[in-house]
Amino acid sequence: MTPRLALATLLACALAIPLRAQEARYYREGRFLVHEITGVVNEPAPRVRVETDLGSVSAVAASAPEVRYRIRVRARGADDAATRRLLDDMQVSAALSGDRLLFRGQAMAPGAARDLVADFAIELPAAAREIEVATGAGDVSARGLPGRVSLTTRGGNITVDRVGGPLRAETRGGNIEVGAAGATARLVTAGGSVRLESAGGEVVAQTSGGDVFIGSASAQVRAETGGGNVIVESAGGDVSAQTRGGSISIGEARGEVIAATAGGSIRVASARGGVRCESGAGPIFLKVIDGPIRALTSAGNIQAEILPAGKALFDSDIQTWHGDVTLALPESSRVAIRAIVDNSQGHRIKSDFPLRFYREAEDAGRPVEIAEGTIGGGGALIKIRTLDGNIVILKAKDSKP
Repeated sequence: MTPRLALATLLACALAIPLRAQEARYYREGRFLVHEITGVVNEPAPRVRVETDLGSVSAVAASAPEVRYRIRVRARGADDAATRRLLDDMQVSAALSGDRLLFRGQAMAPGAARDLVADFAIELPAAAREIEVATGAGDVSARGLPGRVSLTTRGGNITVDRVGGPLRAETRGGNIEVGAAGATARLVTAGGSVRLESAGGEVVAQTSGGDVFIGSASAQVRAETGGGNVIVESAGGDVSAQTRGGSISIGEARGEVIAATAGGSIRVASARGGVRCESGAGPIFLKVIDGPIRALTSAGNIQAEILPAGKALFDSDIQTWHGDVTLALPESSRVAIRAIVDNSQGHRIKSDFPLRFYREAEDAGRPVEIAEGTIGGGGALIKIRTLDGNIVILKAKDSKP
């Protein structure tokens, strides 16, 4: 260790002021012996961190101006020297370093984490602007906190409600449930579901194997799952949704929607920035789309409705290899249409708008039915294509998103 690093380490240790517990006691609780530590921190502590090798952590807002805490460590056994020694293998400390209050729980003996159960309950005043929690094994919850919240657990669920600042929650093996988040939210789990009722900023939700539900977000949303469904009811910006084996449902998006699934349906109720979506094997339903559409499915029907907005400056492309396509356009639309049915038998294209119909033959000899023309003087091109399916182009009443 260099002299400078050694000096910095000594200074950090000197600045950390251990806090004496208000009370420490042992007592029986059913089959467990409990070591309980409680205390009150009157000094200002705008930043709080809890780091423990094991145990659940609960952080809630309190009306009192001080920080209150209760830490319990439990072990199964009689009230004897052996059980107390086992409890003492979990070293718990609280120290104040500058403006940060640190709670620490360390399992000193190998295997102690398997024999002990711990829980940290922290009550924070309104002056606390940041809390960080990191536990090796246990559930984490936070409620009513006004500032920044960062929660991490290697093996438990995370529950959050009514937090005012930016939220980050990550677990390697549990679910994440969030009620109201006042700012941005980043939610990541390796093996559970993600549920968020509302957020006052951008939302990122990721899971390797569960469903994702986003109620409302005031900004853009990115939702990804390795094998579940994605639901986003409302977003104030763009929406990006991706799943390898489930369905996607988007309610209202004030920006562009990008959606991809390897094997499920895609539904978009409203998008003000257009839609780009792709399904490996499922139907696509697009309604009240203000902007260009790119929709592709290998096996399923496509239903789409485009609004007569000035945002359709780029071409649209709608294709299904095994299914029908139904497109609804307002009479006031200004677009060009090119509809193609490969391997057409009979008349597979129907349109409420006047189009030119004709037939061709591919090099392989398969018949191709084509309909094309302009509506309202022409504009961006809408390409529609299906293999051995039907295409229906309807007149829709002008509506607003």
